[in-house]
Amino acid sequence: MAGGHADTISGLKGADQGMKSEHQQGFSEAELLRGWLSSRDVPCPVCGYSLRSIQSATCPECGARLDVRVGSTDLRIGLWLAGVISLSLAMGFVGLLTILFIVPFLAAGLGLSIGLPVVAISTIITVSYMLVLLRLIRNRKKFWSKPRKAQKASVVLYILASSAPVSIPLAIWFMAWLL
Repeated sequence: MAGGHADTISGLKGADQGMKSEHQQGFSEAELLRGWLSSRDVPCPVCGYSLRSIQSATCPECGARLDVRVGSTDLRIGLWLAGVISLSLAMGFVGLLTILFIVPFLAAGLGLSIGLPVVAISTIITVSYMLVLLRLIRNRKKFWSKPRKAQKASVVLYILASSAPVSIPLAIWFMAWLL
């Protein structure tokens, strides 16, 4: 661990032991916060103002309410982000192909009668990607709480699911241009 991080951790351990006895003595969370910040240069999370020796549980610069929280620097979002990116790219690509397929028919005055099956399939695929992507974003904490192997398996499935249907509309689109 880096020196500053280790100092913070050891300071928190000492503060935790002190917090139990202080909290049992009737100190409020605001008093504990002020006590912890009395000797530390911690920036306001909203405006960046130094909170050293503040007098209340609000930032004197911007007025943001402050509270004590536990965080982690070990949050691994790389696999989740790979899944989001693969689904987003696939959704955008299929959506773009759908638009590129529709425009020539509309410009030629043919309407959608000729390309309706292709447009319908591409639209269904695009909406499916969108729904899976929204579910992945909404349930990100559930994804992050899975074991690393399960996360990797999920991302592999997302990437496979993203690549296979993208090739189908692409093949149909190229075949339509050849006809």
